[in-house]
Amino acid sequence: MRTWRLLLDLDASPMKASYRKIVDGLASAIRSGRLEPGAALPGTRELAEILDVNRKTVMLAYEEAIVKGWLVSEPRRGTFVNALLASPQKAPGRIRTESFAPEIISPVLPPYFDDLHLPSVRAGRNGASMYFDNGAPDHRLLPQAVLHRYYRNAMKTAFKSNWVKYGNLESAEKLRAALADMLRTTRSLSVTSDNICLTQGTQMALHLAAGALIRPGDVVLVERLSYPPAWAIFRALGARIEVVDIDQDGCRTDHIEALCKAHPVRLIYVTPHHQFPTTVSMRADRRQKLLLLAARHRFTVIEEDYDHEYHFEGRPYLPLASDPQQRNVIYIGSLSKLLGSSFRCGFIAAPANLIDVLNRNLLLMSTQSDAVMQKMLADLIGDGELRKHLRRASKLYRLRKEALQDGLHAAFGDEISVRNPEGGLALWVEFDKRIRVDALAKHAADKQLFIRSGRQFSPQDSAVNAVRLGFASMDPDEIGVAVKRLREASRLALKK
Repeated sequence: MRTWRLLLDLDASPMKASYRKIVDGLASAIRSGRLEPGAALPGTRELAEILDVNRKTVMLAYEEAIVKGWLVSEPRRGTFVNALLASPQKAPGRIRTESFAPEIISPVLPPYFDDLHLPSVRAGRNGASMYFDNGAPDHRLLPQAVLHRYYRNAMKTAFKSNWVKYGNLESAEKLRAALADMLRTTRSLSVTSDNICLTQGTQMALHLAAGALIRPGDVVLVERLSYPPAWAIFRALGARIEVVDIDQDGCRTDHIEALCKAHPVRLIYVTPHHQFPTTVSMRADRRQKLLLLAARHRFTVIEEDYDHEYHFEGRPYLPLASDPQQRNVIYIGSLSKLLGSSFRCGFIAAPANLIDVLNRNLLLMSTQSDAVMQKMLADLIGDGELRKHLRRASKLYRLRKEALQDGLHAAFGDEISVRNPEGGLALWVEFDKRIRVDALAKHAADKQLFIRSGRQFSPQDSAVNAVRLGFASMDPDEIGVAVKRLREASRLALKK
């Protein structure tokens, strides 16, 4: 009974071995040659009895070891040491060394990130280049004189109060308080500054929140089409991704319920206000069902509300996090859809005990932030300048949405289906099956028009014959030119 404890080097460990120690023990035994490639392992129930641990602990250990490539699972046969691993005893010219040589793990990024290297993305409008982005605002509409004035005032205050020299605690507190007030008044979140963690954008916010919750092997649910950086982060943290279907009413909660019965789910990532990338708004009954499932199955909901500010049809839905009964939602947002991505201000709204953990983890990345920028943003929010800019920009963005819709219908007719979103800064356009969207993206690039194929939003790398076209960053004349190029490219993408 002690053989496997000794083999996994667990004899000196506490009686209740954690799954991480089991994984480390397996890896060590394989590296040293004590476990040969192809060797059979005990079943999860048998090893759990030997190690005197819960069977789930062994199952998690096996799952992580399989993800990392140490083990393989063969249906109806069992679990084995990966036969493709070289045996240490047989490795020619193996030199033993005591120096520390850590394994470097390179994150696997989805094709979505490749677009960051396009000239049009790096340099903005690059001569003749045009880019249908994901829904970025137009920086040309920003009130430059107002921003200059507020930044100068913030800089003066920073020098007088020694924020520049001694840190940013006061400026950060002002910004947290301003954001909390904004979330209370515009989104009905019951929050104070103690419920806000400041980040440099939504991706940092996602990584912080997920890093505090996910352990290797945890099951994380994402929608069938979703934000690629999110599932890249979850996978980098060792999560196992399961995909939830979406339809015209948003995320399918019946599918979530089925997955919860099949797996212990750790968290789900959703964008219910305007689903990314399809723009559909999640129906109210599904929102309530999702919160009920989260409470019943004890999983966390990460709600990213990336463009709550822009709503063109009726009244906007309130966030899931605004429900007074919920205790399972982490809310993520930013100011980038108001001011542009150069203004790096993201935030997390969550219970105070979690915010305390996130702030301590944030200190491991950076001990200081931009105090001047924080002061400026807090004043812009508090004085109502952001609301004024939002009102002006929203009127223009509505016109640009209509210009893109009219242009697409005139150019493509019944070859496309365009969803009319309730809000947001992008359209989801589905193409007739005769037009191959993957090929369309390549031919459009030849014409200096850059778009993202729908495939890039699929965690399963499935073909999706649709595109997401942001309309806010181009004026109507530019939209007309872009649609013309898209139409020309589509003729080259027709199936033969």
